Amino acid sequence: MKTQRRPPLDHISGMRALLSGWIVLGHYCSFPPQEGVFTLLLGRGYVAVQGFIILSGFITHYAYHDARYDAWPAVLRFYAKRFGAILGSYYLFYALTAAWRVCFDWDGVVAHADSMLLSLVLCQAWLTGVPGRVSVPGGDDNYPNVPAWTLSTLAFSWLLFPLLQSWLRAASGATRLGWLPPLLLCLLLVLAPVPLRLLLHGGMGWATYGCAYHWPPFRVPDFAFGMCVAEALVRTRWGEALGRRAPRLFGRLADAIVPLFLLLVGVAHWPGEDGSWPNRAWSRLNFEPIWLTAAAPLFGLFLFASSCGDGGAFAGALRHPALSSLGELGFQVYLSHYLIMWAFLKLETAAPSLDILAGANASAAPALPPPPPPPPETADLAALFSLPPSGKGRFGHISYMMASLLCTYAVAGVVRSNVDEPLRLWLRRRLQASGPPEPAAWRGGGPPPLAK
Repeated sequence: MKTQRRPPLDHISGMRALLSGWIVLGHYCSFPPQEGVFTLLLGRGYVAVQGFIILSGFITHYAYHDARYDAWPAVLRFYAKRFGAILGSYYLFYALTAAWRVCFDWDGVVAHADSMLLSLVLCQAWLTGVPGRVSVPGGDDNYPNVPAWTLSTLAFSWLLFPLLQSWLRAASGATRLGWLPPLLLCLLLVLAPVPLRLLLHGGMGWATYGCAYHWPPFRVPDFAFGMCVAEALVRTRWGEALGRRAPRLFGRLADAIVPLFLLLVGVAHWPGEDGSWPNRAWSRLNFEPIWLTAAAPLFGLFLFASSCGDGGAFAGALRHPALSSLGELGFQVYLSHYLIMWAFLKLETAAPSLDILAGANASAAPALPPPPPPPPETADLAALFSLPPSGKGRFGHISYMMASLLCTYAVAGVVRSNVDEPLRLWLRRRLQASGPPEPAAWRGGGPPPLAK
């Protein structure tokens, strides 16, 4: 069957760059975030995680929409492409973070041996569904590489993709609006469970929270919802209708969603029990856990609207080569940033002062008076991102945070060029030699971009 060429979605990489940067900066900040202008937004990194899962379902179905998985060889080829594109970086950083844990956290390695072993087969996220197992968001209970749990969660949805695609194709039928009932069903499955739990039980414990956040079966509806949005885009064909009135209106809609999203996610919150800024358990107090899934309609509508016609001004900005290039590193940045953050936190802790060179020469140089307080503009900048020099953030000084961030992107670029790309090209040659190529509508060669 000849594959129909559909327009490439060039803004997806830029969107992935913003989501990965959001998560990384959120991990750099304290938990919970201190009161500030942007700290609530950074503290809600679980919203960005949901965005990645929806994005993965969206782009996977858009890319493989015309593929048929009626026989095991086709299914196995899809698994080889999808998992082969991630395993290089995954196991590289597994080995590096495991070595770090053995050197600096042996007691944790022993206590979390089950997670260490299950991580070898991308199954560590299933531990959150085990009775009596408590997974605390922000804690280091996902061993050895904390953020790798997201890949474990997504792996289950990728395994189900051939079945989900067959179901979506059958449920949608042949009508132009056939995608609507499956989309509404998936949206209901995404939005309903958390509010029902909060209304019936008046709160959410850490175990339930971790299960709703990490447990692979619970996140399948997010992935399937992204698939339904892609099905709607393909069925309506508005993504191909560049210059027509309806797609232009969708572009304006996409632009309007962005400030609404920032207002809801970055400003609206429930205060702590005493009326103050949320305390240590802020992420599960009152109705805050709703944000584990509540942003799905905004993500879905933005993905659809920004993929129609010109996509609007914000989608145009996401297509900029700078953002697109950073987005291509999103997967490697996500897997590497915790290890590099640990290294710079260790460096900062070991340094006698904020000036590492002065600290190295402290024994040979006369004692210096304590450094003056930072100028107001520096203190304001640090406080804005919940990284005050007083040490309220994870990093005591913003300079270490910036060095860690730059190092993370540099390492990500090296790993992508020297590990993931060679592995992807080798796998592509092997698959081409083993049979005809699998139909795929994604332009650019190789598997489509992953939700990283």
